[in-house]
Amino acid sequence: MPRANRSIRRVGAVLVAVGLLAGCGTRVAEDRIERASGLGGEPVATAASIAPASEAAGSASTADLAAPGAAVPVTADQKVIASGPVKAADRTEGASERREGAPGPAAPTGCTKPLAPVVLGQTAPASGIIGAATANARSGLVLWARVVNARGGLACHPVQLHQMDDAADPVRVTSNLTTLVKDKGAVAIVAAYVPTTFSAARQFAERTRIPFVGGDLIEPGWFASPYLFPQGGTPFAAYAGAIKEAAAATGGSKVGLLYCVEAGACGQINENFEAMVKAAGLEFTLRKVTSITAPDYTAECQAMKSAGVEVLFMAMEGASDSRAARSCRALGYEPAVAVGAISVSEAVSNDPNLRAMGLYLGTGNAPFTATDSAGVRAFRAAYDTYAPGSSIDQNTIYGWAAGKLLEAAIATVAAKAAAGAITTALILDGLGQVAGETLDGLAPGITFSKGAPPKLSDCYYSLTITDRGYGSPRGSKVTCLRGLPKGF
Repeated sequence: MPRANRSIRRVGAVLVAVGLLAGCGTRVAEDRIERASGLGGEPVATAASIAPASEAAGSASTADLAAPGAAVPVTADQKVIASGPVKAADRTEGASERREGAPGPAAPTGCTKPLAPVVLGQTAPASGIIGAATANARSGLVLWARVVNARGGLACHPVQLHQMDDAADPVRVTSNLTTLVKDKGAVAIVAAYVPTTFSAARQFAERTRIPFVGGDLIEPGWFASPYLFPQGGTPFAAYAGAIKEAAAATGGSKVGLLYCVEAGACGQINENFEAMVKAAGLEFTLRKVTSITAPDYTAECQAMKSAGVEVLFMAMEGASDSRAARSCRALGYEPAVAVGAISVSEAVSNDPNLRAMGLYLGTGNAPFTATDSAGVRAFRAAYDTYAPGSSIDQNTIYGWAAGKLLEAAIATVAAKAAAGAITTALILDGLGQVAGETLDGLAPGITFSKGAPPKLSDCYYSLTITDRGYGSPRGSKVTCLRGLPKGF
């Protein structure tokens, strides 16, 4: 069969098990992070990949958070502020320009004086095998805090943000969360990235009744607890959506699974995979278990090729995906690649083999590359103003969207927030009143009920990556699926 015809019929959808994320990608240079952060003369957050967790959290100066152009000291262990404001001296020519029609960050509101600060916390890996992939979730949250404080705070309460590195260690996750809540006084955890430590984080949330507002959305369990408040669609919708989009774009229908043995998320994908494939309207063909430490995947690629697999769903991590793509191409088996969008670090998105195949990405929040919704335009305007040229990916907008969800919750209790402190109880009250919230196009309709798990939102958005770079062919248009498993 001619190569052109094979290319039309052949699809490979490699969906990274976001439980391990993008792995050993290139770390953002610390000086670049510092230049891009600019959230205050005192640390907005101190993370710990070197320091013990008990020494890791730093205070955010509310004045500095609001001050344009201020710089934040970034320690060697703090890989959390890749998308905050840029110091004036570091701006390049044209850096402050915005895309036509994109609104700038909101101007200060009618706050005549700051009210009591609201203290927020975040735990996420900033070191270890997945630290490079999760960095931008931290920077996205910092960018949100910067914009909020520039306009007077959250309902006039300046935001103090503490961010801590847990190195994907469940013991450190619990230690970090205890430090954030008991020592630092955090009233909520925002944009929690706990892809391999979800159980520890959930247990903490339910034991302490502290709300977790937004996060990585890797585990289906994000939709199974009254103290977890996801800011986007379900993980299985993103995974099935990636497969569906790859198949639709390339004409494939036969789906195979290559999944890792190391991570619980890989096992969840395996257990629910056939139901996801069915919901995407495709045909399950073959599954193979493997390890993320394998030096190559020639045998697995050969098995998928021999079985006629056209859509290969690879539940692994970023470095493994790159090795698998290299192995498959060496056999003349060149599947397109579909991944969970938040698993794609800068290094993975630039892998020449993956880009040559074409990547199809599913995500629970609108693509950061879209231009057709007010929510994404506001995000991009803030980024273009305060962090032009710094590292950006779908994790950045996940961190931002988590902050926007907290904003939406506080808006439902605005009068109470203006009359006193923003407490955990008030945040829970506000979250319980969120209904059909789209965050101006950043998310499918989000609905919570106080004391109950979140309403399932089996909807996804899509991105692509080719030799031409990122694209968002559907823009901020959301697609919803039926028949997906709950996974819990």
